[in-house]
Amino acid sequence: MTVKNIILDLGGVILDLDFERMAHQFHKLGIPEFEDYFTLKKQADFFEALELGLITPEGFCDRLRKEAKIDVENEVIEKAWNLILKDFSSERMEYLERISEKYNIFLFSNTNSIHAKCFEKRCSEQTGRTLETYFKQVFYSHSLHLRKPDMAAFKEVLECSGLQAAETLFIDDNLANIVGAQKVGLQTIHLQKPQTILDLELDEG
Repeated sequence: MTVKNIILDLGGVILDLDFERMAHQFHKLGIPEFEDYFTLKKQADFFEALELGLITPEGFCDRLRKEAKIDVENEVIEKAWNLILKDFSSERMEYLERISEKYNIFLFSNTNSIHAKCFEKRCSEQTGRTLETYFKQVFYSHSLHLRKPDMAAFKEVLECSGLQAAETLFIDDNLANIVGAQKVGLQTIHLQKPQTILDLELDEG
């Protein structure tokens, strides 16, 4: 069936991530075992709770201090946590503008309120536009209280946006999320490095 709509992931698709830079900063803050709490494939329960919007940023920082036995301010923790987020690419943002002329485009990200505050501010500073203006709607896991690859998360996004799964393409760099999307009938593209969205040529034809 013809694709009318595209749902895009954020991290690893629109915005590159730098896990090593972030982890290195947490090591410097006195958490040499940071990867025991968080990697791109698994995370401790309080990281998951933050991503689901079940705890506040303050509660998250309190829990990390307690678990890692460190004495640092919330602001320092949040600054280190935000180091995973790289800058917005002007080429990719211009690409989003072009494909939005052909498709209805949406954003669906597993994220958290700390990161969202950071990348939304950065997008405005670097592109002169708020991130949400690039899309028909944006969906964040911490606002939905649901996250990929849970089928319920995809169903909620489809229901809230009024989209038909069969007419909608989902693009993500995480294979588990791709599988979850396929279970609800979405068309999918698994974006794998070194490929970027610019290679998909969705703006042509």
